[in-house]
Amino acid sequence: MSSVSIIKCKTYKKESVYQSVKKAINLIGGIDKIVKPGQNVLLKINLLSAQPPEKAITTHPSIVGAMVRLLKKAGINVWVGDAAATGGMGEAINSRSKKESCDPFDITGIREATEKEGGQIVNFSRTGYIKIKIPGAKQLKQVYIARKVLDADIVISLPKLKTHTLTFLTGAVKNFFGCIPSSDRFRAHRLAQERKFAQAVVDVYSVCKPSLALMDAIVAMEGEGPSSGEPAKLGLLLASNDCVSLDIVASKIVGFRPQDILTSKEAMARGLGPHDLEEVTILGCKLKEVIKPDFKKPSTYQGRIKRALIRVFTPVGIYFFRNFPVVKKSACKRCGICMEKCPANAITMEPYPKIDYQKCIQCFCCHEFCPSRAIYIRKNWLRERLS
Repeated sequence: MSSVSIIKCKTYKKESVYQSVKKAINLIGGIDKIVKPGQNVLLKINLLSAQPPEKAITTHPSIVGAMVRLLKKAGINVWVGDAAATGGMGEAINSRSKKESCDPFDITGIREATEKEGGQIVNFSRTGYIKIKIPGAKQLKQVYIARKVLDADIVISLPKLKTHTLTFLTGAVKNFFGCIPSSDRFRAHRLAQERKFAQAVVDVYSVCKPSLALMDAIVAMEGEGPSSGEPAKLGLLLASNDCVSLDIVASKIVGFRPQDILTSKEAMARGLGPHDLEEVTILGCKLKEVIKPDFKKPSTYQGRIKRALIRVFTPVGIYFFRNFPVVKKSACKRCGICMEKCPANAITMEPYPKIDYQKCIQCFCCHEFCPSRAIYIRKNWLRERLS
């Protein structure tokens, strides 16, 4: 059976986080069981955009710093890597003006935390990608994977616990979607179905082969994640040698069934993790003591009854239960990121974003990547009344 440790940690204070991280990993066997001195270890963080850590969009720098410190004490060469999904893939975010451009590794505090502990920042968009074939892939049979992911002796996932408008929850498995370039991400989003997109995510995860996952759930994100939700204090750290197991437990903590999270469901079906929560051993805190039943789910989430109705009335059901991205002009900075990131080419700037709903595939990339939260999700009239 796989194991997941749950540790309470109420603050992001450096020493408190370090001791909690060490405790969480010791409960599942300790860092020495995972790594050997002299190895190159990649910490795959969640670096969605250049936003300060208090917004709960990215992995908190204190978590990153604690892991780097722990690994350096074990004699490891540590790389901390990702490529920001918004803006210039890790270059300029939030503006087309050079004066206002910023590096997400700096703005999030991750560079400082990493380098203070002796780690090295690796920007996937600069270190490059290698084209590979994925054995047993269902959607992305051939992709470009970040070179450093393939070069590393050990890969560790450092996700932030957040809701997600398309996959409902983003965690240790979904974190590896950031290991492919924007062209391959667009391919996955163009599949235009939640199930197929989840399969694409798991395709990528299956070749990254992480040996450990440590989830930042001290302050999570609820509601319209992964970028437009609100911070939610959980005061927890989760660790596991199996990313799927960790996501199963995390989903339960915030009020989902494991099968509700399609990336978990797909990974379980492929034998990449346990088949059910009952197959996971919980260490540290008792699960029932940390469940947050009032955790806000994304507006796109449908319970079992609604999903059954949609299936019964397909394709009519799909039409009446659809969600739509809507532009709030008063908040829009006209940066054009939504148009740039739309895989369906459904957005034009006139001068504000105009969405062609005949082309829109409800991938919600525009909502996810908007740095000013100017795009929100509106439910269909019928669905509003059934919510």
